[in-house]
Amino acid sequence: MDYHNDLYSKIAQIEKRGDMFDIIGDIHGQATKLKQLLIKLGYKKTDQGFTHNEYKVIFVGDFIDRGPHQLETLAIIKEMIDNQNAYAVMGNHEFNAIGWMTPSAQHPDTFLRKHNAIHHKQHKIFLEQLGHNEALHQYWIEWFKSLPLFLDLAHIRVIHACWDNQCIDRILPYLDERHCLKAQYIEQAFDPTCELFEYCETLLKGKEITLPDGVYYQDKEGTTRHRSRIKWWLKRADTLRKLCMIPDAECIKGLEQKIDINLELYQDKKPVFFGHYWFSGKPAILTPKMVCVDYSAALDSGKLVAYRYQGESQLINQHFIY
Repeated sequence: MDYHNDLYSKIAQIEKRGDMFDIIGDIHGQATKLKQLLIKLGYKKTDQGFTHNEYKVIFVGDFIDRGPHQLETLAIIKEMIDNQNAYAVMGNHEFNAIGWMTPSAQHPDTFLRKHNAIHHKQHKIFLEQLGHNEALHQYWIEWFKSLPLFLDLAHIRVIHACWDNQCIDRILPYLDERHCLKAQYIEQAFDPTCELFEYCETLLKGKEITLPDGVYYQDKEGTTRHRSRIKWWLKRADTLRKLCMIPDAECIKGLEQKIDINLELYQDKKPVFFGHYWFSGKPAILTPKMVCVDYSAALDSGKLVAYRYQGESQLINQHFIY
């Protein structure tokens, strides 16, 4: 069943009926945490997957890589979507998986995402769990392609990493009516010389800046990085340390450099929900209009988080469930 064909009409019907949404963060193959969270949220397992009388789930992407039960995670999510009990947007890990599996038309015998050591390390567990089953691998890649890059609903917006109105306006010609990447543009999405590459990087991986000379850090995989994601939801920042999202930032020299930047990147009335950023601690809203629901579920100590949206125009901390 291709639920995307009338995605927006069905969501509109849901909103008109007054149903509400549980927005769930990055899962990364943690099927046990997912089932526990759904049960805590009041969903019941039926022959149509997990269902709730009042709520629908919206998943923010990053279903695969890192965790122990990635195929089970995908099966749970797809079953809920097929039975119209959930919706989802694409995460950067699903996007990367498409590139890993898709041959390059421009460069024969290569793939859109390079099969180098760093990328293989990031993707290794998913490949192992597929067990060299090429048909199963292709099945899930085709399903990833059917995921929209964002949802712009009547009262809320959902995207994996960053909502940028200008970027979204510019990417629309590359998307179909469901906001999925059109097949003929997938190669461009992985080509750094194409504008589509930059749009996908922003929406699926977040805004970044190049760090000053001599300032760098090691990411979760141990890769040296000279660019940093930024806290695009801030109104302003006066130092690199406040602006950048860098692990163990207090140990890195050079981040105390003064800057004067006014961001104000999102000023619309609709609340925005996203994942991607590996937060920790007690879940809390970033602003009354912005919520990140990624609290590092891939880690044993991390939380799989949901925000229970009940129609409010100002988001509140009391609606987190984890």
